[in-house]
Amino acid sequence: MAIFGGKKKLVLGLDIGTSAVKFVDLKDTGRGYEIESMGLTPLPPETIVDGSLMDATTVVEAMGELIAHYKIKKREVAISVSGHSVIVKKITLPKMTESELEENIQVEAERYISFDINDVNIDFQILPAPEKDMGDHMEVLLVAARKDLVDDYITIVREAGLSPIVIDIDSFALENVYELNYPLEIGDLVALCDIGASIMNVNIVRGGKSLFTRDISIGGNLYTEEIQKELSVNFEEAEDLKVGGSSEKGSPHMIDKVFDKVSSNVALEIAKSLDFFTATFPEEKVARLYLSGGCAKTLRLKEIIHERVNIPVALLNPFANIAVNPRVIDSEYLKDINSLMSVSVGLASRRV
Repeated sequence: MAIFGGKKKLVLGLDIGTSAVKFVDLKDTGRGYEIESMGLTPLPPETIVDGSLMDATTVVEAMGELIAHYKIKKREVAISVSGHSVIVKKITLPKMTESELEENIQVEAERYISFDINDVNIDFQILPAPEKDMGDHMEVLLVAARKDLVDDYITIVREAGLSPIVIDIDSFALENVYELNYPLEIGDLVALCDIGASIMNVNIVRGGKSLFTRDISIGGNLYTEEIQKELSVNFEEAEDLKVGGSSEKGSPHMIDKVFDKVSSNVALEIAKSLDFFTATFPEEKVARLYLSGGCAKTLRLKEIIHERVNIPVALLNPFANIAVNPRVIDSEYLKDINSLMSVSVGLASRRV
C-alpha cells in the first residue's frame, strides 16, 4: 500500500525515524533478495517529533552523510510516514469497480477523515472479499496523510539529491518485511509491532491483508525520560544508562525498576490494541506477536508483553529470508542493528 508508487525495479529503502535515518539497498538475485548495502546515522533529540520535521536541515545533512559514507548510487527511494497526521481505516462501501471508486473516493473519504479533505493525500486498496457474504458491499482500506507532512518529507529527500518514488506507511512497510521473511506463516493471524523512539505501530495481518492498524505516541524516548526523572540526570546520562552505562546516581536495581515500569506501559498499549481488534473481530485470535524497532530488545520487554497479552512474543528478524554477504555486512553488526532495520527492509522491497 502506498500513496504513490509502481512495480518494476527495486528502490532504496529510506526510513527517516525519530532517532536515526536508516537505509537498506537490496538486490534481486533471481533466487531471492541479498543485501547490497545498509547503514544508519543518528539524529539529535527533537529533530523529528511525532513524525513532524522540527529541524529539516539536520535531516538533510544526515541523509547526505549516509550517501557519502556508503557511496550510495541509487537515487530512487521509498520513504514512509506515520503519526497523528496519518489515518488508516478499513471502511465498507457499496460494490463498485476500481475506476468508479477512484472517481468517488474523495466524497466517500470525507465521511471517515477528521482532516479537511483538501488538506490530505488519499490512497485506497480494495480488500479481498471476506469469508462472510457482504452482499452488494465491499471492504476498502483507506489511507490519508496530511499534504503538508508529505510535502515536507518530499522536500528534504529531494534536497538530499534523492528522488522519492514511493511514499508508504510505516505499518505497511512492516507488513512487507514480515511477508518477505516469513512466507510459511502467511495464513496465520499475526500482530506486528514496531517500537520506535517516539511512535509505536501495531498492524494485525493475515494472508497479505491488514485487518487493523494503530499508531501510538509511545516509544524508546519514554525510557530515557523516566530515567531522567527518577535519577535526576540529564538526557545524555539517561541515554547512556538506557544502553547499559553506569552512574553514581542510580544502581542497576533502580534502572531495572524504571525499565519494568515503562515496559509495562508499552505492554498495556499493545494489549489495548489487541482488545480493540478483538472487539471488532470477536471470533478471531491472534496467533503470535512480533516485535521490531529500536526498543524491541529492551531487557525483559518481551517477557512483560507476553505476561500481559498471553500469546507467544518473538523478535521479528527482517533478514530471516534475505541473503547476507559477510564480505559486505559484518554478521555481528547485522545482529546488533537488525531490529532497527525492519521498516527500511520493507521499503527496500518495493518496486517502481
